[in-house]
Formats: sequence, structure tokens, C-alpha cells
Amino acid sequence: EPEPEEKQMFSDVPDTHWAYASINQLCQKGAVNGYKDGSFRPDSPITRAEFITILVKALNLKAAATTPNFSDTAGHWAQENIAAASSLGIAGGYTDGGFKPDALITREQMAVMAVKAAGVTTGFGETAFADNDQISFWAQGSVLAAVDADIMTGYPDNTFRPQGNATRAEAVCIIAKLKRSQNLYP
Repeated sequence: EPEPEEKQMFSDVPDTHWAYASINQLCQKGAVNGYKDGSFRPDSPITRAEFITILVKALNLKAAATTPNFSDTAGHWAQENIAAASSLGIAGGYTDGGFKPDALITREQMAVMAVKAAGVTTGFGETAFADNDQISFWAQGSVLAAVDADIMTGYPDNTFRPQGNATRAEAVCIIAKLKRSQNLYP
């Protein structure tokens, strides 16, 4: 008997999309959702709150602290996930005491959070990326570790684009790789 065809979950993520498997995996786990119109919007940028929420759900992170510990997260829809990630040492805020939950996440911020979530030791030295000099000092070790651990990769033009905003597809792929690196898939 022929295998039933896997139904395309989202109107804008065909099975030929580079992030198809990761998006489906995390959707089936309930870690990420699409939009009411049936789309996923894989190329849309992702906020800090959205990234943390997917990370917390995908890795099933539990923390005692779910009360806001930043000046700008009280009453935010992702308040509990941000507090959980913060209490586990995964997510930090800014020097002004805020988290900026609705700000778009940069690739270097994502690297820092992913490496902390993975428990990977940060690296020392420079990456081989052409734009290595654009990686912020505080993120250098995490970017190196994320690349070494195959949690994140650069682009075909040998750049990392550390200040660039991550897309929903990139974020989901990174979190899926993180789960695989921790053998968290059944």
C-alpha cells in the first residue's frame, strides 16, 4: 500500500523549501505556529520574544522564575518564557534593565542564546567569516561555538551577518539543530 503523502502544513512552505523539515518538526511539537491565513512567513524577521518562546517550548525548558525580571516585560505575551530563559541564564537584557522583547533579534544575539541553551563552551579566537570584524565583542565566542557545534552556519558568500535580523525560517532551523545536538528528538 502506498504511503500517504505528507500534507503541506503551510501555504508558503513547500516541501522544496530549505527549512521545510525543521519548520514541520517544530510545528508538530507545538513549539512554533503559523498564521491564521495558513502561512508561516519563513522569510519574515523574528523578534527576541518570538525566538525565546520557540526556544523555551522546543527545548521544554522549565524554570522556577516566571515573573518579569526586566523593566519592559511585565504584561508582555511572552513574559513567562522570557523570565524562564533569563532565570536559566539563556537570555539577558540590556544595560538599561530592559529586554526589548519586540525588537528584531540579530544573528549574533541568536548565537549567544543558542550556545547558552546548548550548554556549549564558548570559543576563543576569530571565525573564518569575511565579516568577522562586525561580530560584537560580547558575541564572538558564542558565534565561534555555534558554528563549531554546527548549530549555526554562515552564508554562501562566507559572511555571518552578525548584525542582520534573523528570519523565522533561520530561527526555527537553529532551534531544530539545537534539539538534535542535544538528542532531544524522540
